[in-house]
Parts: sequence; structure tokens; C-alpha cells
Amino acid sequence: MSALRVCAIAHDYYPFDALVRRTAESAAKAGYESHVICLMEPGQAKYEVCDGVHVHRVPMKRGYGRALPLTLLEWFTFTVRAGAKVTRLHFKQKFDVIHVHNMPDFLVFSTIVPKLFGAKIVLEVQDTSPELMAAKAHGRLRAPVVRVATWQEQISTAFADHVITVGWPFEELLLERGVPASKLTNIINSADPSIFRPDQRTDPFMGPVSEARPLILMYHGTVAERNGLDTAMRAFAKARATVPYLRFDIKGVGEGMPALERLAHELAVDDHVVFSDPCPSEELGAVVSHGDVGIIPYRSDGFMDLVLPTKAYEFAFMRRPMIASDTPAIRSMFRPESIVLCEPSNVDSFAEAIVDLYQHPEKRAELVANAERDYTPFRWELISERYQQLLTSLKTN
Repeated sequence: MSALRVCAIAHDYYPFDALVRRTAESAAKAGYESHVICLMEPGQAKYEVCDGVHVHRVPMKRGYGRALPLTLLEWFTFTVRAGAKVTRLHFKQKFDVIHVHNMPDFLVFSTIVPKLFGAKIVLEVQDTSPELMAAKAHGRLRAPVVRVATWQEQISTAFADHVITVGWPFEELLLERGVPASKLTNIINSADPSIFRPDQRTDPFMGPVSEARPLILMYHGTVAERNGLDTAMRAFAKARATVPYLRFDIKGVGEGMPALERLAHELAVDDHVVFSDPCPSEELGAVVSHGDVGIIPYRSDGFMDLVLPTKAYEFAFMRRPMIASDTPAIRSMFRPESIVLCEPSNVDSFAEAIVDLYQHPEKRAELVANAERDYTPFRWELISERYQQLLTSLKTN
């Protein structure tokens, strides 16, 4: 039997999107021929092989923080261009499975021709469109935008042969919307041990804090209003009035970064906040090891309530205690004794949590031990095997 051929399509950059990279490399490590079609950043090659994955880039940039009409135009343009590329590649390679990562859901229709010629199509729902659009749209446009988002999600999941979700909250929603359970698989975006290496794991910091060795709060990832970094910044500033030897490291990108930098200056804590650009995936393990307490201050807006933050698994794997918003998704990941849960958008709640962990290093150690036990069943080695089995089953069915 010839090796299974898999192609992923993502409106993002490769290898910077962690989930796209993990699943593509999982396919390659299983001995499958693995391809990715994605966007192209300046300086990247149009085609290259990265760790066994054949990467085909479409010369387009990704816009951040654009108005919805411009975002939709960008999505549509990429869908057309990715469709042309995957069609050409399919007639050369004859893909067995094409794995499409949303957003948008309708990107799955870039695979119409390969599907007609025998390819099995997987749609990965990393974000549920109706809830995301409800959080983004405002005023009179909100209701019609949500209706259109719901409709395009329904036809996209119906077109796909299989649907992947990244957590139970999204799975439950899709089941309620009529996606059959037999068509759904959960592929949790847990920490990849090739990026977060076991030899980088260290015990939580238990020593005395000082001006020379402050307690370091950390956040890495997207910086947008929905991520709640303004709440974390205000809480950080308030906590410093009680426990002064604190630092806040923020590594990320997004439309919310300029406002967050201004807020740090207004609160007079900018000398104690370190802003830095995103780094290659290979460096994230060192970034997390360098910090002491992870913070995930997501807003409760109907959409972020459902998001399972990958960084929570990364903090747990790297043995770092966490402070997070009390959302249904986060509660589905960890027990109350494994993470400090705060009222979303409540500055006092987060400030009190920061002070508590600052003053009680033994509590930091207890949180780490409990979170590690919660994480164990979702180690990437197990999730990767589940993904490989799904690909094989789609080829044989």
C-alpha cells in the first residue's frame, strides 16, 4: 500500500501556527507524505520542506484587526488561491486526506475539485464562527452577521467528511447544531514535547523574591481585547502596591498591543513590564521556563467562554502555576485545586490572586502538581496517535 498523502490548508503562517504545525508533523512522523498550503511572510520561501513537511506558500499577508468586510475579502481571496493550488497539487500528488483549518469555515470549499476526485475532507473547527462573530459584531449588523456565520458553518461541516474540534465546549455546540457524533473527533491542542522539551522543565520558583529576582508573571500569544490583557495589566499594577517585586512579561502580537503599551505607561508600570514580539515555536519552551506564573485573563463574551487556551496545557506541562478567568472551557480542563480561577474582567479578583501566589510559594507548588495530573491524559503523544489513527481510518473508509 502506498504511503498516505495528507495536505493541510490554513489561513496562517507556517511553521508559526502551533496546531497546524503539530498535526502536519504528526502526519510526517507517522510516515505519511505531509503537505501544507498557507500564507507567506516576507522573506519566506514559496516552497520548502520543514521537518519532513512540504510547505507551499501563497504570496499573501494576513491582516490583523481589520474591519469585517476587509477580513471577509481576505478570507475569500485566500480560499480561491488556496483552491487553485490544492487542485494543482492534487492532480500531481493525489491526496488521500485534505485537512482544512478554520477560520474561515468556508475555506473547506477550496477542496471541491480534490473531493470530487476522491480526497476525504476534514474541517478543523478551532473557533466556532457564530460565537466569534457575535463577540466581534455590534449594533444592527450583529444579528444578520451571526445568522450568516451560522449558515456557512452548517454547510461547511456538512460538506466535510469529518470534523475535528479542539475541545469539549466546541464539540457540544456542534452536536447541538446537528453534526453527527460519528463525524466528530477531539484533537486537543496540547503541548508538543518537541517544542516544550522535557529537559526544559524546571520546578516552580520557591525562593525569596527581591528586586534582583522578582516574581515574573507571563503571557504569550494573541493580544486583542477579547484576551483581557487590560484586566491583567490593571491587576498587576494594583498588586504591586502590596507586593512590589513583580514583573510582567508579555510576548505576543495583535491589534491590542498599542493600547496595552499605553495602559502600562498610564499606570506607571511600564518599567516593570517587558513587551516582546512573538518568537519561533522552538523558543517557546525557554520562554515559559523563564517565567514563574502564567496568566490567562480571557473575557467572558460568549466566545472566549468556549476557548480552550493552548497556553494552559503548556504552563501545566512546563510546571508553572496559573491564574485564569473562570470560564466553562477552562473549568473543563482543570480542577479548582489545579488553577487559580478569577472572575473574568474583575481587576480586584486577579490582583488578589497575584498577591496570594506571591506570598505563598507552597501554593504555587501544589497547583503545579495538581495541574500536571490533570494534563497527563492529554499529552501530545496520545493526541498525536489519535490524529494518525483518524487519518488512516479516513483513507480506508
